[in-house]
Amino acid sequence: MQRLWIGFIVVGSVAACGNSGSANGEPHTDGAGKGNVASGGAAGSGGGGSGGRGALGGSAGSLTAMGGAPATAGVSSGGTAGHGASAAGGAAMGGSAGSDVAAGGTMATGGASPSGGASARGGASNAGGSAGRSRGGAGGRGGGASGGGGAPSSGGSSGGSAGSSCSGPVGTLSGALAQGIAFMDTDGQRVNAHGGGIIREGDTFYLHGEVFSSTSTDNNFIGFSMYSSKDLATWKNEGVILPQQASGELGPNRKGERPHIVKCPSTGEFVLYAHAASEDYQTDREVVYATSATVNGQYAYKGPLKNASGTIAAHSDMSAYADETGAYVVTESGHVYTLAADCHSWVSDKSYSAVNGDSGGSESPTVFKAGNTYYWIGSYKTGWRANNNFYSTAPAMSGPWTYQGFVAPVADPNDELSDERTWLTQSTWVQPVAGCQGTVYVYWGDHWDGNQDTTAPGKHNYLATYVFQPFVFDGTKISLPTYHATWKLDVGAGTWSE
Repeated sequence: MQRLWIGFIVVGSVAACGNSGSANGEPHTDGAGKGNVASGGAAGSGGGGSGGRGALGGSAGSLTAMGGAPATAGVSSGGTAGHGASAAGGAAMGGSAGSDVAAGGTMATGGASPSGGASARGGASNAGGSAGRSRGGAGGRGGGASGGGGAPSSGGSSGGSAGSSCSGPVGTLSGALAQGIAFMDTDGQRVNAHGGGIIREGDTFYLHGEVFSSTSTDNNFIGFSMYSSKDLATWKNEGVILPQQASGELGPNRKGERPHIVKCPSTGEFVLYAHAASEDYQTDREVVYATSATVNGQYAYKGPLKNASGTIAAHSDMSAYADETGAYVVTESGHVYTLAADCHSWVSDKSYSAVNGDSGGSESPTVFKAGNTYYWIGSYKTGWRANNNFYSTAPAMSGPWTYQGFVAPVADPNDELSDERTWLTQSTWVQPVAGCQGTVYVYWGDHWDGNQDTTAPGKHNYLATYVFQPFVFDGTKISLPTYHATWKLDVGAGTWSE
């Protein structure tokens, strides 16, 4: 990942490294480090409209529970559809309730119906519902037009909409700060997918990342793997989706890092982007891509990502993101590559220095959208060692980007080994989890092996662990103010609690 250091489509949509030194034996001529997509943002958490639109690579209309089928936005015969205060039944006319979430409040004959609202047509209704499950947010269901959805949940407001019924799995995420979370898959094996992303299709989250060998310390590419989950806590091994190639950019004795999958907005094809490089990270480096008709299928390697003139995207750490505005590859040091309609080439490359803060060139880029704001998280170049990740915001992928500061508390900016170094992680992904009461934006940071070691960090990254933490919003500001050793994610409600 470029070391000098390394880092859901929700309901129909989903929801980033370089200096020239040689930390971890990975010198980079331009400081390009190792490098992530917010394949969308939260699918319409809050907002009326005609159904939730699948962002983040999610094609419009790929709604499930939270957005319902693109029904008529939750207005039944005369009643306003809401969560729990549904007039006329509240379920969207014709809106299928997706998976277990009552499409728009209390069922049929309930609600204060202004003009007749006896029974709402369509949408299944889980009448009743728990009265707010701890932290949630203002984001209602129903879908903003973009990947970011409606207003982001504050992450700290307690309660939700009383009377809203939100059936869905609840995942418990536990891991001490010093170790992170060592996920075990349903076969009892350690989850081995790092430095990647998550994409949501229907009610399933697909985590994908780098496979690290337990018998080698060179971190050379051996494949990209995938795991699936309904609650972000229990993971099923989907296997290696892109293995080492016989030769070429992802062949033997090569680096292959930062895999990120988007669902191409115009074609519906799943496209995996990654960073490939020579073993020294310097002789050559480029963004490459592979494609699949299904999210968890075998990805066919296509080669370097180029423009019409054949120019490659010569970068290390990278990520990918897609929403209703298009698809993008973002790289270390603030580059945004706008992709062609078929997502197989790039059409423009623009750089934004603001996202680098005072780093001189950030790595492990992580992009997501909440409400009408885009967020870009970056990391300093400290190899495999954890550092203070920072973020910037913008109204559009094209900017203007404004540096905002650190993601987590910084007790002593000069102490690179303090616990506050983004809770001992490097950013790689933020996954929106939109539900009927709000949207939780889940930060995924990589807790690399030996990430506080100044001599030989990252030598056994098959032991790398995960840090999943809920972002707290204050207006458009985000933070991870407190490390939660154990917390619960209610996927159906889109809320979290301790």
